[in-house]
Amino acid sequence: MVKILIKDATIFTLSNRHDLLIDKGYVFIKDGTVAGVGKGEPPEDLQYPELLINGSGRLVMPGLSSAITSVTLYPLRYRLGGISWSDVGDYLSILTRTDVYYLAALTFVELVTRGVSSVMVADIYLDNVARAASDVGIYATLAVPFDCGIKDFNPENELNLLINRWHGKVEGIKAAILTCREDNERVYSLARELGIKVFVLKPSSTKVLKYSNVVCINPAEGGGVGVVRFGDELSRWAPDEGLGIGVRSSYSMLDVVREVTWRTGKHPLDVLVSSTLINASLIGFDNLGAVDVGSRANIVMFNMSEPPGWPIPSNINSIVKAVVEGDLRVESLIINDDVVVDAGETLNVGADLIKKAVSRLEPVIKKYYALGGG
Repeated sequence: MVKILIKDATIFTLSNRHDLLIDKGYVFIKDGTVAGVGKGEPPEDLQYPELLINGSGRLVMPGLSSAITSVTLYPLRYRLGGISWSDVGDYLSILTRTDVYYLAALTFVELVTRGVSSVMVADIYLDNVARAASDVGIYATLAVPFDCGIKDFNPENELNLLINRWHGKVEGIKAAILTCREDNERVYSLARELGIKVFVLKPSSTKVLKYSNVVCINPAEGGGVGVVRFGDELSRWAPDEGLGIGVRSSYSMLDVVREVTWRTGKHPLDVLVSSTLINASLIGFDNLGAVDVGSRANIVMFNMSEPPGWPIPSNINSIVKAVVEGDLRVESLIINDDVVVDAGETLNVGADLIKKAVSRLEPVIKKYYALGGG
């Protein structure tokens, strides 16, 4: 495990245990966990890392999180306004497991280069999505769709693959269930037996929150803790609720934050807290959170030494405005003890994989359009 020290950075901690904003501070990461954070020089016992990162002119904050995401629909994102498997059944039916691996890899590459460190993915062939998440280095909760009208898809088999190969066996990969039927007692019982979360898509109300480990996505009525909004429902978002990308033209959580701030008039700091701390907890990663001692490392670093970031603001309101409105460039993303993005480039997967993915998937997309899709 690599010891990492970030020095001389501006740190937006989002913590209630430290100052919310630390100027010229340090973050020390040991065994994938934040072992020290503070202002000025680190204590002597934290001054000897294997990797030293100069944070001068950089803004450090917790990584972003999306509480609902699709990878198979990623290439259709300019045509679709939300997750609608029933409308793209023909497209899903022509995808192979290998196709889905490459689709997930491309999706995760965009996400991490935009500062997203954790996601909930609801999709088919999640065993292959897990492999892509592990390869890229992003934390992922993978929710198998039950009763969602996806033809020729066996959710029980996919869930078994996740449980047997990934859940509790590979750090950063969790299994879950997504159900499109809020009255499916069998799903709730199965989730309790396995100790995993259930995400209920578009329930009539939030009454299903009476079940343990349940999250409501875009409920028709009600809101509050345990609710996630995405798509057209972003305008109904309220503080303490989560947020997700779903399927949209840009797979950027900061774009979601900007839209929610504009459509609801809520304070952008509340929306940022949702897109980081609340989302990570909702999807099952309670150990990913603020830049706090004891939290798993989950850090995005923006370059503010030059435009569009320069100059670094000196107070909370200006920092929030810079993050939400400033179109900042992600320089680095650290997840666990892994530098996933450096100088804006992914380190775990390279250009060769991206080229191979695009080459393989272009004929698939063309075939779908030839069938009259989109």
